[in-house]
Amino acid sequence: MLAVVQYKPRRGARNANLEALVKLVTAALEGGAKLVVLPEMAATGYRFPNAEVIRPLAEGLKGPTFRAFAPLAKAHKAYIVVGFVEDFEGRLFNAALVINPDGKIECSYRKRMLYSDDHTWANPGDLPYPSFKTPYGIATVAICMDINDPRFVTHVRRHRPDIVCFPTNWVDEGRDDIHRYWAGQLRGWNGWLLAADRWGEEDEVGFWGRSAVMKAGEVKVSGPPEGDGWWAVQPPVPTPAAP
Repeated sequence: MLAVVQYKPRRGARNANLEALVKLVTAALEGGAKLVVLPEMAATGYRFPNAEVIRPLAEGLKGPTFRAFAPLAKAHKAYIVVGFVEDFEGRLFNAALVINPDGKIECSYRKRMLYSDDHTWANPGDLPYPSFKTPYGIATVAICMDINDPRFVTHVRRHRPDIVCFPTNWVDEGRDDIHRYWAGQLRGWNGWLLAADRWGEEDEVGFWGRSAVMKAGEVKVSGPPEGDGWWAVQPPVPTPAAP
């Protein structure tokens, strides 16, 4: 199954957030999920005034976030995609980590198109869009504003991945249907979009919630505007091409 996790983090409380997220991911994996996507900056919160405030929450690829989820990925033979704050040689990135079924790092990705709240502390991403093989086809990763980036849209249309893993902290700007908006940004692509969003408010800024698993622009399952949880869909396993 393909699963998304929705969660409202307590800003700055990384350890407590990781503990709560591990419980949600464990439930999804025990429910049969083999690819689980968590929100952008899932364990830290999102809005920080400058780099020095967020730096204590930053980590390397094998930091607390990896150590929290790697045993789960290995035990359940699943992929886990989770947003985190990366510190690479003193440079900070809004990043996502992909952990594979062996409990090892499959790849990582750094958000390329930054939102206004990222600009206070993050560097723009400098890694290529990842590509990794799952039981349900080839997957890639984008983070939130990347769905508005022509570079990412071109990548999807050119390489036609089967799955886009989409950790997000989508700010509620009053759009009537964010699912329709996401589908419109990726129109012409018929794959699976795994949009894992946070909910709630930080500094009176509201987030959309409504995490969703979508196929070819159609919502297959969606979370509510508020509330922690996980939602999953069982897609067909691709048939191997004839020799």
